[in-house]
Amino acid sequence: MKGSTLLLVLLFLWGSLHGQNLKVPTLSPFSEIKQKIGLTEITLSYARPSAKGRKIFGELVPFGEIWRTGANASTKLTFYEEVRIAGNDLSAGTYALYSIPNKEEWTIIIHKKTDMRSISGGKVKPENDAFRFKVMPIHTPLKVETFTIQFGNVTTKSCEVQMSWENTLIKFPIEVEVDSKIEKQMAELLKTPETISHRVYFRAAEYYLHNKKDLNQAMKWIDAALSKSEQNYRYALLKSKIYSAIGDKELAINTVKTAYEWAVSAENENYKSQTSVYLETLQKDKSTPPKEDAAADRYKEDVSSLDNILAALYGVISGDKGVKRDWDRFNNLFIEEARLIPSGKGKDGKVGYRMMTPQSYAETSGKWLENNGFHEVEISRKVETYGSLVHVFSTYESYRTLLDAQPFARGINSIQLMNDGERWWIVQIYWLGETKEVLLPEKYLPKK
Repeated sequence: MKGSTLLLVLLFLWGSLHGQNLKVPTLSPFSEIKQKIGLTEITLSYARPSAKGRKIFGELVPFGEIWRTGANASTKLTFYEEVRIAGNDLSAGTYALYSIPNKEEWTIIIHKKTDMRSISGGKVKPENDAFRFKVMPIHTPLKVETFTIQFGNVTTKSCEVQMSWENTLIKFPIEVEVDSKIEKQMAELLKTPETISHRVYFRAAEYYLHNKKDLNQAMKWIDAALSKSEQNYRYALLKSKIYSAIGDKELAINTVKTAYEWAVSAENENYKSQTSVYLETLQKDKSTPPKEDAAADRYKEDVSSLDNILAALYGVISGDKGVKRDWDRFNNLFIEEARLIPSGKGKDGKVGYRMMTPQSYAETSGKWLENNGFHEVEISRKVETYGSLVHVFSTYESYRTLLDAQPFARGINSIQLMNDGERWWIVQIYWLGETKEVLLPEKYLPKK
């Protein structure tokens, strides 16, 4: 009896103490966001401090010192597949995101140790970095009260991490590999084409259209989809859009008219509306380019930014064995008088060079690239800008396939570019491969 009484007293006291806990809102609330990119997902978790009338950068967050890029525990990025951040390859895993703010330039740190709550006393050691890179802060007129990180400019292959606080915006790109994975999936499926559903062919054609891939292949796939699903108005609408992207407006109009008739026959109000609206758009569009000028419109995203034109340059010459390169896309990157200049030692031991146009490069190298497999990957980049003059020292590695453990070659592309106010152009590429005598300098390699 006494034991039972004692137990009841202890339970009462514990309940009283437990009931005295006070829950209050945290000053820097925790946030977690997820973003689907390509065929994978990225997770970001961080704590969000607010300004509360304080001067942030240069005072609350001192210039020249490592900042946890948030509050409380370290800000973390989790990747479930290999990614590329600002030109640096990064394996799947969870990493801490630190930064060193300065007035004119920030250093972004992708760090392997994620369990540090306090970073004082030099705890963020360079030897534990995955890498570091520089970004330029952007002044914005809109004041942000609470520190915010978000994923912006999301495409099927990339996104931007955008960090905003006070009147400062910092952003950097994250890219994922998608094209080779799609191609491998299709190559595997095509081993038994009779088992491929019409939806698979449709998705492949849709991906190629929206990602500015080989439109002839996209047309073959949408035709295969229609052969397995006849009078499919959804598929016919996509075929019309492929014709339009190629630059054949007449066939685009005829095909979408057929799609409309099929939608009417099926009494599908949604696609009756979609096809009629698209037909009206085609008929009103007086600026649809002729076939010979279609590349400029089809690949306009490639030349919309410095990052995009460099990604397109590397992407268009890269591919597995048997994969044809899109030389229309390649030629669209260059000014008419552009030159490509490989350099190296001749048999006589003297350094020489060879001058090529984009067209002659495609003629001399295209078949070799297709027959052997070749992937050129940018691993580091140094950019200098003066007005419209832009010079990029782009360090590369060369692989036969993306599954290769080691590159068979490395070197530097010296790339001159310009922006005419409407788009980016490559003026010239002068490159030199690494040799035993001429090794790549550390300053042109990724930060360790």
